Amino acid sequence: MESNSLDFKINIQPKILTEHVEPDVDLTVDKYDAVYQNTQQEEEVETAHKDLLIQEYDITEAAHPFYCVAALALTSIPGLSFILLQDVIHAYPLVIILQLAQFLLLKNYLGLKLIGLRWWIEMNINGEQKWMFQTQSQEQSNKVDRYFFWACLIYGSLFWGIMCLGDVFGFKIFWLPLPIICFVLSLTNLQGFYKCRGEHKKKLQQLKREMAKGGMNIVGMIMK
Repeated sequence: MESNSLDFKINIQPKILTEHVEPDVDLTVDKYDAVYQNTQQEEEVETAHKDLLIQEYDITEAAHPFYCVAALALTSIPGLSFILLQDVIHAYPLVIILQLAQFLLLKNYLGLKLIGLRWWIEMNINGEQKWMFQTQSQEQSNKVDRYFFWACLIYGSLFWGIMCLGDVFGFKIFWLPLPIICFVLSLTNLQGFYKCRGEHKKKLQQLKREMAKGGMNIVGMIMK
């Protein structure tokens, strides 16, 4: 009987050791699986963001692709002319005319077509400037139109700002006034549309509040 009990104790000890080793292996595998899954999810999210960015600038999805291309061309041509032209005498009038055409067309026409906004400045009797804004329905435009328009305004201003810094650090005294003029025109357009956008949002919020108050008054009249 004693030998049987000893045999039983000896046989059961390896089983206990085996049971202690197995969970450690399983936990290690699970940990690496979790890390792999997290990495895979991060890659999927990054890919989704890239696809969304491409869709936002997909010209084929624009409601007005011709106007988007026109805005891009009007913004790019003055900068390319400034880079390629080496003669100051020919560069000044050509670049200024091109940049002025871009300024006027974006301000008065393409802004209404792509984002439904337009701005201008009026002078009152006292000689003070007053910003004026015009808004129209944006139902015919979409997100791609708006991205193209704002990209032209923002990147156009950044380009001429960089050109100004380049001429300053390069001591190009005769060239410096030209990018400054173009930078002022681009920045003024960006500022005008930014103000117009803010004013448009304020009007929409005020309209929503008035509609909500009108709805509450109608409910109150019905309850009476």
